[in-house]
Amino acid sequence: MADDWTQDPRFNHFWMNYRHGQSWYTKHQISLFRSKVVSTDYENSFLYWLLEQSQKFGAQDVSSGSIEPLTSFTEDCKSERKAKDNEIEMEITGDMLEFLKTSMKHKKQRDHINVTQEVTYINVDEIPVEHSAADSQDHVSSCNLNETHYKDYVEIYGDNAPRIQAMETAIQLNFRRNCDRKQPKLWPNMPLQL
Repeated sequence: MADDWTQDPRFNHFWMNYRHGQSWYTKHQISLFRSKVVSTDYENSFLYWLLEQSQKFGAQDVSSGSIEPLTSFTEDCKSERKAKDNEIEMEITGDMLEFLKTSMKHKKQRDHINVTQEVTYINVDEIPVEHSAADSQDHVSSCNLNETHYKDYVEIYGDNAPRIQAMETAIQLNFRRNCDRKQPKLWPNMPLQL
């Protein structure tokens, strides 16, 4: 087999980005591990506190296998929590009821649109680079668009409007010329889970 195509010097930029992504992922894996250690430490300290509390409430010897003190303590906590839950009262006003009705209606309409709407897939190779990031807009006559565009420029930049517009046009023409000459493909997305 000839040289591996992945080692071609034209792909050096890709591999540099790939290695950068890998190092970022590794660093964040270490951070994730550290956060899990901290949370486990907190959980252990809470369980230790819970055992101390169960012994304070007249628990028998824990080593004898009696789980009774823990269950009585947890039952006390549950009864306190139920009492607090019963104390919460919420008054539903007419405005809140109207909001909930509107929200439900909107959710039903959204779900109906999602179900009835037909999904169309576009091959990425068919999208020109210069149009890939552009918003889809209705085609307005170019004369009206240019007039309103120029009025906006005059409003924002004043006397320098023609100069700024000429610079933007030069940049856009340069971009289109390079797109026509090199015909670039869209860059693939790299997943976070490498």
